[in-house]
Amino acid sequence: MMRYFSVSAATWGDKIEMPAFEFGGSRALNVGRSGSATFHVKDPAVSEVVTLESIAPLARVLVAEEDGNAVYAGFIVDIDEDLHGGTVTVGHYDIWWILARRYLLANRDGTAPSGSPLTWGARSLATLANLVVAKGMDGDPADKYDLPLIMSADVAGPYSRTYEGYKFITVEDALQEIINTYGGPYVDFDVRWAAGTETLEWVMRSGDLTSGFWEWDATAEKSEVSQPRLKTNADKIANRVIATGEGSGEDMIARSASLFIDDMPAIERVSSYQDIHDGAQLQDRAWSDLYSANQTTKQFSFKIPVGGTVKLGDLILGGTCRVKTTGFRFLGAGWNNWRLIQYDFDREWITLQMQMIGG
Repeated sequence: MMRYFSVSAATWGDKIEMPAFEFGGSRALNVGRSGSATFHVKDPAVSEVVTLESIAPLARVLVAEEDGNAVYAGFIVDIDEDLHGGTVTVGHYDIWWILARRYLLANRDGTAPSGSPLTWGARSLATLANLVVAKGMDGDPADKYDLPLIMSADVAGPYSRTYEGYKFITVEDALQEIINTYGGPYVDFDVRWAAGTETLEWVMRSGDLTSGFWEWDATAEKSEVSQPRLKTNADKIANRVIATGEGSGEDMIARSASLFIDDMPAIERVSSYQDIHDGAQLQDRAWSDLYSANQTTKQFSFKIPVGGTVKLGDLILGGTCRVKTTGFRFLGAGWNNWRLIQYDFDREWITLQMQMIGG
């Protein structure tokens, strides 16, 4: 059973159950997502709950709960009141929205551009992702910067990063650079009620993120799989990538990577990363760009019912969906393994978005 709550962004508690007529949300690996909730406020009982306090922008968070487990949380950002239609529609955004508005700074005052750079060395890429998020929560006043976010332990590795204050790099941008480095981690912020409490918290997951396995036979007569779709796309293919970094003219640093396979003609891409001044880091980025764009992408999607065999709370981003299909021209009949990269939900359906594992 799905229920919806408003939670305080000051205490992460103060749960107020919200009588949403419609509620949609989304979660994805490596990127932020959003959703909306609609309330029929012509109903006096609904109007009594949907107040200035319960839907206050950024001061409240909307949470979707399934069978007592929090499965999505979004900060309220925009509100659309339709007086004639008698509805209030609330737009909400997940924790990535906040991370896009926090910066990697040694200090957060007028001296920020000239402050000492932030430097971390001898860490794994997953740990570097954790460190930049933690730094985004380090500020004064502490209670305004802090987020109820659980992170994994510090792990040693061969990577380092330096962030100069004058570049004003956001936490989100730093995360994307780490994620898109060759061998970089997947990142997910899983939401839950803190153990033994009714307060909200997130768990930052960074690394390979392969936990989770589900199986569907879409060819079965009574399958819960609805509207399966396969998209095959070559628009972003490149078999030679030149990555450019800091500098200009002949002084600009650059690195390249190439791999020619199949019968495709040469297709080049030049990617600019002006914040990167380290040649090895830039080379990692060139290889990462190449391998992510060296072949056509296949994205598979289908719908399953809310409250079906696989519940919303069962899904773990990055997990494996093993699916049996037939009839697709660009996919052989039978079983294939897919990585779950995103899911969207409303009151009736969950839409799964997947990418093929190993292809």
